[in-house]
Amino acid sequence: MRAEEGGQVQSSVRCVLFCVVALLSMLGEGMAVFALTLESADQLGSWGVTALFLAGLVPPILAAPAIGRWVDGAALFRVWILNLCVHVAIFAVMAIASNIFASLALMPVASICAVVNGAVIFKIIPRIRGGFSIARASSFLVVATSLAGIIAPAIASLVFAKAGIGAVLWYAAAGFLALALAAIFLSRSQAANGKGADAGNEPDPGGPVSPGGAALTRNPQLRILLLPVAAIVLFTAAEGVSGVFYLRGITDNDTGYAVLLGAWSVGAVFGSLLGGNRRFGTRSALPILLGGGLVGAAILTEGLWSNAAGLALVFLAGGLGNGLHNAGVRTAIYEYVPETRHGAAWAQLRMLINIMVALGYLIGTPGLLVGPARAIIVISGAATLLVIVVSAALYSWKAQAKVHGRTSATESRG
Repeated sequence: MRAEEGGQVQSSVRCVLFCVVALLSMLGEGMAVFALTLESADQLGSWGVTALFLAGLVPPILAAPAIGRWVDGAALFRVWILNLCVHVAIFAVMAIASNIFASLALMPVASICAVVNGAVIFKIIPRIRGGFSIARASSFLVVATSLAGIIAPAIASLVFAKAGIGAVLWYAAAGFLALALAAIFLSRSQAANGKGADAGNEPDPGGPVSPGGAALTRNPQLRILLLPVAAIVLFTAAEGVSGVFYLRGITDNDTGYAVLLGAWSVGAVFGSLLGGNRRFGTRSALPILLGGGLVGAAILTEGLWSNAAGLALVFLAGGLGNGLHNAGVRTAIYEYVPETRHGAAWAQLRMLINIMVALGYLIGTPGLLVGPARAIIVISGAATLLVIVVSAALYSWKAQAKVHGRTSATESRG
């Protein structure tokens, strides 16, 4: 019994250490993207930034079906290690070339590697979680993502200013090299424990699922939960663009604007941790809908109340909702999608997110489709809340219909 508990503790420690290493790779990638954005703006102007963003958004959308099939069908750790080696090589070549056009040409490959990396990590977490619940282990990665969003731009701007784009790209390569070494260690550790590094692609006991089709939309309850997911990505992206103009006007300086963004990110860290506890970790719909409601309320308040000090607290609550929502999304996929399709589900989720982000950038550009920045923010907040209310009603109706169906089936058997 003690040996079993000791093994669980070791596995739990291994899971935490893995999430720390994953944070290093996220920091490297975030630093690289931020520095490349600055370099594109300096060298090519606004069109260069647009080209960089499109290079990061479009290729994963087109490649999502192939990525999902590859991750779900091949030897998982081999796919992961190979992909990480390619990722390291891409950033190394970018650093050696020190040419913005070469970086733009390699960015599509880097963005596809990032999706493969995310899909594999998503699929591996249940296998290495140790004594943690899946929701708690997954929430650690959401926390890592939030922390990377806070830290990476600050470090990248400092390194970029002092040492240039090459140094930042070498840091990114080092981060993914550390993750590749961690992947090799995990592979050998799993094999030594008799679990099989690449095992786990057996058919799900809940019923076989064919290799084709959209893994995310097979379950009717998950289809409903995808509505708030899409809405939140769409309208937070729109707010992110319009907020550059609106919030900088409210705060009168870039420091105040950065503080507001930081408040949102700090809230997201706490929301991510909250999403892994027992109350939320076993009920994926609750963190998705409640977190989405907080996000929508925060954005709507932002547009209606132009008080910088007050908005810092509002953004803290909005970020908490954002982290709670993100943790719930991961838990929902684990709950509703068979393990054999986790890679495909994650790739398809990234495809949905990228599409919504691209649309959000268009909607959020002041004067392009909607109007002034403040109007865009108010509409984004109100629309998010509306989608949350509709989704909650649909989910409740579907859950009740499912219960009634089971009751009727039981009565007919009796």
